[in-house]
Order: sequence, then C-alpha cells, then structure tokens
Amino acid sequence: MSDTEQTLTIVYQFGKVASTSLVNTLAKLPALDVHQSHFLGESALQRIIPIAVDKSTNASFHEHLRGQLLSNVDLSYRLKRVLAGHGAAKLKVISLSREPLEWLRSGLLQDLSGYRSDLLAFAAENGLVADDERETLGAALEAVLARIVGILAAKGGINAAVQEFHQLGGKAMLAPLGPDIPLIVRKLFFLALRPHTWFEEHFRPCFAIGLEDFKPADGVWTLRQPRADFVLLRYEDLEDRLVVAMGKLGIGPVKILQRDNVSRTKPFAGTVTSAFASDAAKSLRERLIVSDYSCFFHYGDAIAKACTAAE
Repeated sequence: MSDTEQTLTIVYQFGKVASTSLVNTLAKLPALDVHQSHFLGESALQRIIPIAVDKSTNASFHEHLRGQLLSNVDLSYRLKRVLAGHGAAKLKVISLSREPLEWLRSGLLQDLSGYRSDLLAFAAENGLVADDERETLGAALEAVLARIVGILAAKGGINAAVQEFHQLGGKAMLAPLGPDIPLIVRKLFFLALRPHTWFEEHFRPCFAIGLEDFKPADGVWTLRQPRADFVLLRYEDLEDRLVVAMGKLGIGPVKILQRDNVSRTKPFAGTVTSAFASDAAKSLRERLIVSDYSCFFHYGDAIAKACTAAE
C-alpha cells in the first residue's frame, strides 16, 4: 500500500500521555500513516520559532524543537491538503488528556536533564544544597512547587491564570509579580499550565474546534466532520478505552497497547516521585484539579487510579 493510499492519522497532544506507545501500536496497521505532534498549523509554528532561538532556551530543548519544527511544517501541509479534499480518505485525529499533577511530574522527569542546572542553581541561591545531589534536586523541586502554588494564589486560581495567559502571554502575565521570580520557577509554572492551556492554544487554532464541540459516549469524546474524524480519551483509560476509541474512528482491529518511553525507568525517578508526594505538591494538585480542563475530563478526588502504576 502506498503512502497516498494510507489514511493520515495524527496523535495530536501535549506530551507524556502515552502518545509514543499509541503511535507505535497504530503504526502496525498497514492502512494508516501515523504521526504524533504537539504543535501544528501556522500560528503554532510561528510561536515556536522565538522559543527555539531564545537565549534562555536550554541547548537540549533547542535541538529538540529544531527537529520538531521541520517535521511539523511538513505534517501541517499534509493535514491541510487532506482537509481541503485532496485524497479519498478522511483525516483521523486522536488526542489525550492526563491528570494535571501526574502529567507535570512525568513531563518534568522526561526532561530533567534540561532542568537540572537550573534546579541546582536555585538550590544554591536558596540554601538547599545537600551532600547528595538527589537530595538537593528533591529539595529544590519541593520549593519550586511551593512557589508555583504562591503564583496561582496571587493570580486568583488556575482558571484566572489560564485566562491571563491567553490574553497577555507568559512574560506579561508574570510581570506584575516582579522581576525576581527565578528562571526555574517560571519554566515549571508554564509547564504546569500546559494541559490547561493546550487545547485553546494549539487544538482550536489548528482545527477551529474546541472541547465544547465534542460529545461524550462510552468513556471517550468524539467529533465527526466532512473531512476529519476526532476522538479524545484519557491517559488513565487508554488500555480500557483504546478499542472503543479507535472503533469510533473506524480504525482497527487494535489489540494490545505497546508501552514505550516508560518514565519509572528514568534517572532520578525516585527523587522526582518523592518531591511530588510532598505537601507542596498536594497543595498544587488541589489548585490544578479545579480547572476547566480538569473538570471537562472528570479529574478529581473520585479518581482512584494510580497513573504511575501504568507507566
């Protein structure tokens, strides 16, 4: 089967939601041409370029963004062609959510090498240096999480912070709090915001649809359009709802999810997990779990599943 006969299928999400596992599972189906991306479309591509070339961007992040830019330019072109009617097959788009504090923990652990120097500098500036580097990183992380709680409180809560982020942008929204917010606090604050902002910042501009356009049924959310079919599902339900979700897209047969990119095997996993069991982390979760994003996907204390057990 040639590429032109395959159905363009995009796992479009904000990262650390088992997207690599999902792509590798779906790639086994010969009828699909499967890709994953975090940012697509002209507006997203234009916003990423300043970040990629900013002097404060860590070298490892720069290289990562640089590679993504070219591949996402090509993918944006291809999806626009399909939506414009070129080719017989519909576009298939899959997106996922994840409980916000667990997502932050997993995302931070994924890129800890990029944050390590900033965390160590923060520890030195705040008298948190211990004999063991792991203890130093853990203490710095707890203190940063506490600072993020303080920023959210100053902004009037998570939904107010999200609204301000969309209206003013990152730098402008933090400006009233003064120039002395450490770089690592700024970086992890915006990382914590990502699940709550991503669908408005990236999904809506790319496809001109929002979460309110989706209809829930059988534990997933779906939307059908003349040239594209969409499905949303939660990371926590991925194994249980995968077959249902793909069935609603007309994709299958899908059997066992192939797990890849497992966080618990990464260096400093124990350090990060301990920091995210702290009182500061629990306080942060209480503030993140009441966002519009969290409410839409039904996150909260009623959810008893341990996300880390599935990683």
